[in-house]
Parts: sequence; structure tokens; C-alpha cells
Amino acid sequence: RSAIVAVTVIGALVPLVGRDSFWLGTLTLALIWTVLNQSWNLVLGYSGIWNFGQLAIYAIGGYTAAMLSLRAGVPAWLAILGGGSAATVASLVIAVPALRLRGIYVSLLTFGFAEVIRLLVIADQSGFTGGSFGLSNVPGYRLTDLDPQLRARMYYWIALVIMLASTVVIFFVIRSPVGTGLTALRDNPSLAAARGISPRRYQFISFGISGFLAGVAGSMYAFNYGVISPSVMGLGPLTLLVTMLVVGGLGTQTGPIVGTLLITLISSRLEQYPEVRLILLGLVLLLIILLMPRGIVPLLSGVRGRLSHWVAEDEAGADEDDLEQVETDEDDLEQGEDGEPGS
Repeated sequence: RSAIVAVTVIGALVPLVGRDSFWLGTLTLALIWTVLNQSWNLVLGYSGIWNFGQLAIYAIGGYTAAMLSLRAGVPAWLAILGGGSAATVASLVIAVPALRLRGIYVSLLTFGFAEVIRLLVIADQSGFTGGSFGLSNVPGYRLTDLDPQLRARMYYWIALVIMLASTVVIFFVIRSPVGTGLTALRDNPSLAAARGISPRRYQFISFGISGFLAGVAGSMYAFNYGVISPSVMGLGPLTLLVTMLVVGGLGTQTGPIVGTLLITLISSRLEQYPEVRLILLGLVLLLIILLMPRGIVPLLSGVRGRLSHWVAEDEAGADEDDLEQVETDEDDLEQGEDGEPGS
């Protein structure tokens, strides 16, 4: 708990220490993507469902919040909840056919769903979604009157609070009976079903929670940048976000956080090399798969476990040596007492 509090305090103080607007904006985007990846990890990592339609859910949340804010003047917090709710509905709709399929067919269905949503938005000529240009000038948090530096800090702090709230939600879901059931269904579906765990009910719940958090992340993106467009979907962002999950570690709570922060920082450094950016990120992903197939967090957890085991063995060996020394001293004392009369 102390470590969590320390990380939270340090994260909150970052805008006051570092005044570089570029890095502050990069960290804000990383926090938004962390919420998205946490939601995706619940379905992909813990439920074991290869859902590749999460970016469409993310975009639906962003478009809904943007429309509510831009055209209806809805307050930011209510628009974010509206975006999360719309994304939940969309996620549950795609869950109905997806949960009837297995393996590669789930991937094809969800990826096709995401492509259909993206192409429908691009083909829209009515102005409802803004077509290929998307929606711009979204009022969002309505902080335009603030100094640009202070506004950037506020965007960062809002994203940090929502990310921490998302982390808490995922933490309790994973440690609840639902999380235990999802993990059991992922690891051994037949045994879990035989023990009375309903696959569709548990996985349906995971789709709903995941969809809501993805919609909230999409709303944050629209409000932070004042624009939402089809560019948030597509193969490029999909590859980048999957890389974050794999690098951090699927099926772990801190994996999406570590992977997202690391890849976002690396990607931002490579923005001046757009022609090789995706190639280098692909090489990073390849090296992680070859050297650390389970990701960074599981690897570090394994190293820590082995180190703790080694320390415990060393302490146990020291205790045994002390015990042997005590027994030797007692034997010497007894021999000394037996030899006194004869002296």
C-alpha cells in the first residue's frame, strides 16, 4: 500500500516538477491509453477472449461524449458517463455473437466489427460523425480560459484520477468471484464449467465492464484533444496498443501500466523518424516475444520470487548452522561437566 501511495504522490507531482509541455502531453496520452489497455486486458488477458474490436468501442465512447458535449452542451462528467454507457452497449452487442465462437473466429468477427464501424464513420456524408475528418472543437472540460500550462496540468490530473479509479475497479474485479471465474475459464474451460461457472455469463460481464472503461478512455481522448476521428481506429493504433499489452504482460494488473508507459515514451522519441517508427516498435515486440514471452512484469515477478526463495534458503541455512553450533556447545559443556570429577 505504501508503494501505491508513493507512486500516486509522485505521479501527482510530475506536472509541478517538469514544465516541458511535450512530455506532459505525452504522459497524459499514456494515462488515457492505460485506461484503454486495462479494459482490453480484462477481456484479452484475464478472460482469454481474442477481442480485436476494442478500438471501435473506444471510438464509440469518444464520439458519443463529443456529440453530447458539442451539440447538447452536456457537462463533461456526464458526457464521459454517457460515452462509457454507449460503449458498454456496443460491447455487449458484439459479445452476443462473439461468445458463441472460439479462437480465430472471435478475432475475425471482432476485427471485422471494428473495420465496419471505421468505414461507416468515414463514409458518413451527413455531418453527423464528421466523416473522415471527425468531430473537432469539442468543448470537453471547458478549460479554454485557463493558461495553457495550467490547462495541460489539469488535463494530466484529470487523466491521472480516472486512471487510478480504473485501476481500483480492475483490482476489485480481478479479486472478486467474477475475476476468479474468468481466470478459471481462461486456464481450463472444461473444468471451470464442470464446477458450475457459466462461461457466457462471466464473460458477458467482462465485456460490459471492459466496454465501459474503454468508452471512458475514448471520452477522455476526445476531451483532451478537442477532436475525435476515425484515425483512433485502424491497424496502426491496434498494433501499437497490442504491443503495449504484450510488452507489459497480458493477464497481469500492472502489465498494461508498465507496457503503456514504456512504449508511449519510446514511441514519442521516435516521432521524428516516422518512416522507421513502426519498424522499430515491431522489433521491440519481436525481441520481447523471443526473450520475455510473458512480458516484463511476469519476468520481474519471477526474478523477485527466485530471489526471495534464495534469501529464505540462505536464512534457513544460517539457522541450521546456528542450531548445529548450539548443539556442539551443549555437547562440549556436557563433556566438560563429566570430566570435572576426574580432574
